[in-house]
Amino acid sequence: MMKKSMLLTALFGMGAVMPMLALAEEVAPAAAAPAAAAAPVPNWTFPGSVGLVSDYLWHGQTQTWGKPAVQAGIEADHVSGFYAGVWGSNVSSHWLANANLESDWSVGFRNAFATDFRYDVGGTYIYYPGGNFNKALAGNPTSPYSSSKLNTVELYANLGWKWFNVKGGYNPTKFYGWNTNNSGTLATNPPNGQSFAGDKSAGVTGSTSGSGYIVGSASYDIPAVTGLNLAGEVGRQMLSGSTNLDWTWYKVGLTKSFDGGWAINGAVSGTTGTDAYRGFASFDRITDTKTIDKTKFVLSLSKSF
Repeated sequence: MMKKSMLLTALFGMGAVMPMLALAEEVAPAAAAPAAAAAPVPNWTFPGSVGLVSDYLWHGQTQTWGKPAVQAGIEADHVSGFYAGVWGSNVSSHWLANANLESDWSVGFRNAFATDFRYDVGGTYIYYPGGNFNKALAGNPTSPYSSSKLNTVELYANLGWKWFNVKGGYNPTKFYGWNTNNSGTLATNPPNGQSFAGDKSAGVTGSTSGSGYIVGSASYDIPAVTGLNLAGEVGRQMLSGSTNLDWTWYKVGLTKSFDGGWAINGAVSGTTGTDAYRGFASFDRITDTKTIDKTKFVLSLSKSF
């Protein structure tokens, strides 16, 4: 009985509605034109950023002798996943022989696959205009180092899943120009072994080609605060042909994003695994020393566009 009653009600309702629809068709204006189609996705986009950081840290080591850095970059991204970009920062000649600028020229391919997975493979040419060990005396003006440019090639691959990433890098070239002449151990090359004062047994004993690193990182958007992200990473840097120079670094920090592409970040970074980089003597002023990899808090402000 219930099903029959529901059917009668439905038919009655349709009988009442149909004349109204017919009337509406008589008096309704002509149908509106369809909405404009969505703008097509551009083949190329050009994201960029500029920022100020209290200390430029790379794998936990200062590149600016503990001083601030201005950094900027721009990238050309194709809809296929191909990209090419350039990024730059000031650096210190105290740590990077005769260099005051670093520019990274990258090309690669990134995309997503399966569910929540992504990958990124490519290479970077790290260029230091004028950077060469033969232009740094390291406190020994009668014995300058042999020519060895700091410029380095890095090949990299990144695999990500949701909030987690694993990345590996490999240097087919010398590791930033390091060799037995400019970074040797005190035992094998006494005039130059002074660089690693924190561990006098540490230093380069062979070719640094084939050095590399691996790093795992995680990123989490905190739902309670709009635009707030917590991120951290742990990595291991390995130097081919060396003794006691490998190190592990870690970093954890918060980023708050604002309208207009602005963001502020605060992070704690540190290293472990070697004492070699403690009290490092400047390449261009021997009396100036610095612990290159001490634990510290770094603050940055950036604008993306």
